[in-house]
Amino acid sequence: MRKNDFIAKVAQKSGLSKKDTEAVIEASLDTITQALKDRESVSFIGFGSFQAVKKNAREITIPGTTKKVEVPSKYGVRFKAGKILKEAVE
Repeated sequence: MRKNDFIAKVAQKSGLSKKDTEAVIEASLDTITQALKDRESVSFIGFGSFQAVKKNAREITIPGTTKKVEVPSKYGVRFKAGKILKEAVE
């Protein structure tokens, strides 16, 4: 499902216009993004949680060669599905 499809379905279920729904979704995504940039976790009870996690620097070997490359440390995003979401997907 693409973003436009998602907006259309949420608008239909909520009774809001597509324009209003898009504004709400954009604001929600911006808020989640900013929280993760600030290294805060974002939790939705039953749905899941987003967390910024630090990945340590490491040395990897490029497949098919013996060349080793240093990968610097960086932050990534981890999503952990909640119980209700897990049960719905099963």
